[in-house]
Amino acid sequence: MIPAAIVPLIRRAILDLLNDIGGEQNDDVLAMLLAQLGHRIARRDVADQLRWLAEQKLIASEELGPFIVARILVDGRDIAEGRLVVEGVWRHKTGD
Repeated sequence: MIPAAIVPLIRRAILDLLNDIGGEQNDDVLAMLLAQLGHRIARRDVADQLRWLAEQKLIASEELGPFIVARILVDGRDIAEGRLVVEGVWRHKTGD
């Protein structure tokens, strides 16, 4: 379980990663990339955050077998590029 205090940061990191790596990836690879950034997050927690981001219409998601594939949408890209602020998502770009 992700500590509540860093959930918005993880959501932003996911959007930043999706934006930086071409816009689409699955939960397993995103969990690995988050770990490389120092966020050791369980894959199931990444999947939960992808579902939340999809509910907010920041990403589109599709369950394919054991994976959730996420594709960043326009508002998600605007957040990642600093043009939009959404409650529940960290305001500042991760890694800067």
